[in-house]
Amino acid sequence: MTSDAKSLYGAADVRYVAAYQPDAGPSRMQLALAIADTAWRPLDRERLTVLDLGCGRGVTVNLLAAANPGWDVIGLDLQPVHIAEAREVAADAGLDNARFIEADITELDEDRAKRLLPEIDVVICHGVWTWVPDTVREGIVRLLRHRLAPGGIAYFGYNAMPAWGDTLAMQRVLEESARHVGGSEAARANAALDTLERLRAAGAHYLPPASVVDQIVSRGRKAPAYMVHEWLTSFWRPAFHADLARALVGARMEYGGCARPSGSLPALQMTDAQRAILADPPPGFDRETLADVFLARRFRTDIFVRGRQAGGRRMLPEFRLALASAPDAVKLEFNTALGEVTLPDAQIAALVGALADGPKRIGDLMRLPACEDLTATDLAVMLVESGVANPVWRDRPDDEATRARLLQANKVLLRHFGSEATAISAPLGAAVPMLGTALPMSASDLSLVTALQDGVPTDPPRLAAHLMNDTATPEEVTRAEEGIARALSRNLSAWRAMGLV
Repeated sequence: MTSDAKSLYGAADVRYVAAYQPDAGPSRMQLALAIADTAWRPLDRERLTVLDLGCGRGVTVNLLAAANPGWDVIGLDLQPVHIAEAREVAADAGLDNARFIEADITELDEDRAKRLLPEIDVVICHGVWTWVPDTVREGIVRLLRHRLAPGGIAYFGYNAMPAWGDTLAMQRVLEESARHVGGSEAARANAALDTLERLRAAGAHYLPPASVVDQIVSRGRKAPAYMVHEWLTSFWRPAFHADLARALVGARMEYGGCARPSGSLPALQMTDAQRAILADPPPGFDRETLADVFLARRFRTDIFVRGRQAGGRRMLPEFRLALASAPDAVKLEFNTALGEVTLPDAQIAALVGALADGPKRIGDLMRLPACEDLTATDLAVMLVESGVANPVWRDRPDDEATRARLLQANKVLLRHFGSEATAISAPLGAAVPMLGTALPMSASDLSLVTALQDGVPTDPPRLAAHLMNDTATPEEVTRAEEGIARALSRNLSAWRAMGLV
């Protein structure tokens, strides 16, 4: 471990928050790229090699491995405590296609990278780029240049400028407040947050909006490790999209699209005057960075391609979508900078009715009489960004071996991370082979899924009796039964259609 690496987090045994990153699922990335008119066509969808750089405690790696038995899913992280835990979870879950490597990326030259890693189809780099020194950034680019296959894709989730600019002073305050505090991560985090709250109470001008500060304080008090990793490092630097894109030229990569498409579509997010400037930018000005001046994106989810091919929108009619919740629980809407986006009631009814019968191609949905004025892009953005539907990766497997694999993986994930995820409201997930990824869900919903996978009948009292301990009061049992009934009403039909239960 280099000296830079040792000081990166302050302590080599500080565990990061365990959470699933749904944006990084290849099925969602393929659809997002197509919306951006980038065509990504993996040669063998059942034999992908996926690398999660800075994999943390391995939640995303293990869920992708559980959902895709034919994939080789690799996690690489600097911290041995992360790798040890991730390996333990994979072993307990019986995931022989998930493996974890402890390595300092600054020390991986071309030869060492080739010895350590196969050629990669998909790279995930979530929450890394804006928290590491230049030597690590250079190592990431070097690794992509030598190990990402031609046509391969890389996802980057990072704190973005200019919107994150209002946190620059705050981060320095947090870091300085914790720099000389000894003891546990909780002691350092609480010292920093105490200073932040004192400054806010005194009317400090150079702080983010109250809603942002409230979120940081709330999460930081619950999860000190989040504070240590997120805020208490001198390497912390939000990045302009243009600077990341310029760095990745060194890996012969170019921007393919945003993993959250609705957040970057000018027609949904910008006024006429803003779109006019975007259409006629100053010479040489990076278009995405210019868009960020208007869109105020604090966190970007960018997908870059090593050998970009156009024509993704022509692929959209062939994508299949599956309903994500019960038909009567659907809310086909999402918020943008210009207000709420939705569709007429007749179109919503037609789309939900069609999807309730099973997964449908976008092209088939376009031919519904009520939807003939909607384009494939309209349908993809509306259905997926609203959370109404998910892109399908493969036909639903129904064999007993798959069901047993999912049950074991989901039980292990819940046992290792459930209590922690509940305490800090972090998302976990349930592996869904039909989606080629995991379905994000709370620990309580995951416990309900595992009970159903284990054969407990879909009866709220029996499920509550199965899930609760003997010390629960009658009032707690009643609340649990009511919550279970609501969850089943909202999700059971979709879980069944996806083969999850």
